[in-house]
Amino acid sequence: MLIDSEHFLDIYAKALNTFDPKKVASFCLPPIIIMNDRSKKVMTSEEELEQAFSRMFAKFKQAGIKKFVPKLQQTMRLSDTLFFSKMRWQFYDEQEQLRFGCATSYTLQKMPDKQLKIIVVVIDDDENKLADIFTLTE
Repeated sequence: MLIDSEHFLDIYAKALNTFDPKKVASFCLPPIIIMNDRSKKVMTSEEELEQAFSRMFAKFKQAGIKKFVPKLQQTMRLSDTLFFSKMRWQFYDEQEQLRFGCATSYTLQKMPDKQLKIIVVVIDDDENKLADIFTLTE
């Protein structure tokens, strides 16, 4: 059975575009690791994820980001239940203008009900724009 990572990322993007932390956190399976070149964070509960997404959405709103669009680049099977997806997020403002992009990789786990859940996120902010946004309010 082929796992449709593209479909998963599309529905995840729709959840992100609601700016609803609880909805977005439901796509993750704690504990989840989120990392980049500078840091690594382990989140062990849905509440912790919801708080992190809430802070993230506030910073995106402050920066004028209104829409997230995923572009899947690659998916591969790691095991019977683990999959790796490499993609690129594109971030748009309220005028539908592309502000920047960010490469992101996900390790996904297939659950018994066949749904995918995010267990590891690796952010490769090659344009350093995402880092700039997250330092706006630090």
